[in-house]
Amino acid sequence: MDINQKRFIEDALDLLNELDEGLLQLEANPHASAPLEQVFRTMHTIKGGANMFGFENIGSLAHQLETLYDYVRQGKMQVSDGLISITLHAFDKVRDLLKEKDATRINNSDALKEHLQVAMEFLKAAEATGDLADLSGTTVSKDELATFFLRVSPSVALTEDGNHPLIFILQDIAILGNCRVLVHKHPSGEVALWEVIIATTTSQAELESYFMFVENECAVEYIRLAPGDLFEDAAFTEYLDALQGQPVALEQLQPILDRRQTTYTAPLEEEGEGDAAAGRKRVASDSFIKVSKRKVDDLLNWISELIILQAQLSNTALSLQHPALTNVTEQLEMITGRLRDTSLEIGLVPVETLVTKFKRLVRDLSRQLGKKVNFLSEGAETEMDKDVIELMADPMIHIIRNAIDHGIETPEVRKAAGKSEHGAVKLKAFNSSAYVNIVISDDGKGICKENVLKKAQEKGLVAADANLTDDEIYDLIFHPGLSTASQISDVSGRGVGMDVVKQKIVELRGSVSVKSQPGHGTVIHIKLPLSRSIIEGLLVNVAETRYVVPMNVVERIDRIPYAELCRDNKVNKTVVVNEEPLFVLSLREQFHAGLPPPRTTDIISVQVNGARKGIAVDKIEGKMQTVMKPLGDVYKHQDFISGSTILGNGNLALVLDPARLFSMSVNTITV
Repeated sequence: MDINQKRFIEDALDLLNELDEGLLQLEANPHASAPLEQVFRTMHTIKGGANMFGFENIGSLAHQLETLYDYVRQGKMQVSDGLISITLHAFDKVRDLLKEKDATRINNSDALKEHLQVAMEFLKAAEATGDLADLSGTTVSKDELATFFLRVSPSVALTEDGNHPLIFILQDIAILGNCRVLVHKHPSGEVALWEVIIATTTSQAELESYFMFVENECAVEYIRLAPGDLFEDAAFTEYLDALQGQPVALEQLQPILDRRQTTYTAPLEEEGEGDAAAGRKRVASDSFIKVSKRKVDDLLNWISELIILQAQLSNTALSLQHPALTNVTEQLEMITGRLRDTSLEIGLVPVETLVTKFKRLVRDLSRQLGKKVNFLSEGAETEMDKDVIELMADPMIHIIRNAIDHGIETPEVRKAAGKSEHGAVKLKAFNSSAYVNIVISDDGKGICKENVLKKAQEKGLVAADANLTDDEIYDLIFHPGLSTASQISDVSGRGVGMDVVKQKIVELRGSVSVKSQPGHGTVIHIKLPLSRSIIEGLLVNVAETRYVVPMNVVERIDRIPYAELCRDNKVNKTVVVNEEPLFVLSLREQFHAGLPPPRTTDIISVQVNGARKGIAVDKIEGKMQTVMKPLGDVYKHQDFISGSTILGNGNLALVLDPARLFSMSVNTITV
């Protein structure tokens, strides 16, 4: 598979997500023109790219489906559930094949041929039943004939007779209407610029779609010169003939355009016009570039090493007490901090990338179960690490499936309960400190905590006389094999999955909690760290062993006499800090520190699961930004440790997870 085919696959996968979104919008608003045009243009772009790069099977399928939607555009056919469904299922198969990145398998796929046959039969059935309207005597809505000027500047070395895709694109555009292509070359013979003048009914958006798969290799300027065909104007053709290799000077065309009561100067883009604004200059390489994920990962790894070296340099400057060197290290720390933040932002993508997938899931599953469910989203622009989003996709899908299968009632039951027949599943995303919060809620029947507790007792997960809080009861649903479903379905109900959901979240250093109200619905709150590798933390000393406490949970720091924490060799669980009682966990006690205690102890106040608690350490040595490395086999079962890091002096420090530290503090921990 050559590099152009790989690039097509990457771009086509993005286009398929856009196509899904457009199809779902069109299904919700069958008479809306905007989603229809989006669907048609996206199919057209996929078709053109597939044929250009040797994926004829995909090109044929896209062409057949594009024909159906062109009939919709012309008013010959109505949008129907059947049309939307065959389109979604066909392009689902295209997506699956593209992900395999096997050109031979794609072109020999029997499944694509079957979907092509389904599309052809759908059209034949529409014709046979009279669903395809006779348009004789009616006006077909088409883009008006207009003359466009395109200036195409390649960013790669090309010759006029080469076989670069850009050459073929210009050839395809040239047959869309009355066209003149002017070529300007460098002295070396390579193409410097193409100028294309074309009179066509093709819209500007469709013209732009031709260049999508080569947008990093050229800059294209689009200008709508005038309505109609300027080639019918003798003065216009005489001007072009007289150029003799010189570039087009648009201002010299103004007298000709004035006679047509128009001007080549594009109006300012009005709010809401978006991509359709005339005269918009598109230079994709100046806005976005596609970079291999491997290169981004390499960049993050090198920056991680730089941060470790910077910490070592700071430690050296401190030990030497050299003012000039200290000043340089402080500046370096500021620069590496900014570099760290920027590099992390490179790897962030919006939660919106999952929204379309969830909409499809809700659509398909609600139909399968005979329920009416709307999917809502809020904060979809919230950004997360791309790896985290990919790893969280399946757990969130499982949560949504459970919500629809077990939570949302049938229309009849909802109506009898005084609810709307349409249930709702909502995804809300937002940032808080160094965390991304994802809240998935539904307005269904909720979770019966009595049933959960009963099932847990039957399985021996809790004692029969256990006195659990609501939060503790709801947390039981994450135990393997626990299900309160009255019957097993193909969708869910076997008691597998929710334990895997929590396991995946924990692996990402996140947390999950459940709230539910019978008759009103369930809320599942997932909290994930924004970054998985680089953190800011407090370096603390406990009996000459160093640990790191993440800064994102730290509220304040206080120093008290050690005697207030420990009296008569007994550690007080509650101490008064800033005139308020505070539950305190002593790391000396938890880690069996053997050295004599210090005269004073530092209390770090942290937020854990919505409550303020304290961590007692011998001494806080300072604030640091650090790179968190994976744990080795020795500590992989110690859940209260998030990872490890290398300090400036080369020693190892463990990164603590305060939330899990407190949850495990009922037992003494050994490290």
